[in-house]
Amino acid sequence: MPVTTSSQSFTSFANGWLIRHRHFVEQLACASSSDETNRITLQDQQFLVTQFLSHCLQYYQAKSSAVSVAGDNVFTFFSPPWFTSYARLILWVGDFKPSLVFKLTDSSVDDLTRRQKDRILSLRAETRRKERDVMRDFALVQQSVADPPVMAAARGVGARGMVDGEESDLEEAMELKNGMAAAMNEADELRCATVGRVVEILTPSQAVKVLRTIGELHLRLRELVGLESE
Repeated sequence: MPVTTSSQSFTSFANGWLIRHRHFVEQLACASSSDETNRITLQDQQFLVTQFLSHCLQYYQAKSSAVSVAGDNVFTFFSPPWFTSYARLILWVGDFKPSLVFKLTDSSVDDLTRRQKDRILSLRAETRRKERDVMRDFALVQQSVADPPVMAAARGVGARGMVDGEESDLEEAMELKNGMAAAMNEADELRCATVGRVVEILTPSQAVKVLRTIGELHLRLRELVGLESE
């Protein structure tokens, strides 16, 4: 019986998640384009925002669980097959760069108050500092990738048993894989926190517009997969 890796299991999860994601984006599009006579209530907008954020959090929780599985090849998650080849070129520690949220906010909302602009500007600066911290930690981990024996051992952890003389390399390989997983989890936490904190600054109607843009971007990057395989 073929062995199913956690990356394969996550790919299966991501396919189902994407179906639900498309449904959420349709709801966000409807809510953000409603005219005055068909506009949904403030409470309905807030409920939709909360549900969509929960949906996104589910993705990263499932991803974190998959990455943490002992013996799995964590490197797959840094160039995930469930993203398009174009998306993989612009990935930042395995996913979107947190500060991208601010560009999407600027392009989606044109009625920010002065106070909102000031708060977003402050959050942007804080996020960029944290991005640099993540990249500093990630760079330290990447230094190990330059060691061929360690890298080869890392890719083979869990795939075969140890032989004499390999114990040291395998111990370093496990440290490398644990460091890679920790770096990705740190980056994912910053991604989720950034989206959540931006939404806190916005009104429900503004948040609906921003989340629609974020959701549509994710769909475009994913839906190209089918086009590439045709």
